[in-house]
Amino acid sequence: MSKTAEADDRGRIVIPHEIREKHGSRYRVVELDNRIELIPLEDDPIEGLRDAVGGAFEGNSVEEIKRASREAAREDALDEVTR
Repeated sequence: MSKTAEADDRGRIVIPHEIREKHGSRYRVVELDNRIELIPLEDDPIEGLRDAVGGAFEGNSVEEIKRASREAAREDALDEVTR
């Protein structure tokens, strides 16, 4: 699905209803060299990450987990661009 959205005079962008219904209303904004991507977030993104990776981050602080997830999201997005 592809939609067009424009920022208003305050910089706000409305995400179309169909997309919000499918992916929720919270997104991580990832800035890449030539574009931005919106990555849907769980209600509790840290809990969602822990569920997804099991004990892989056991003993790490929330900041360490956030940093690792940002790096992984950026790498995934860059992989998509280079394919």
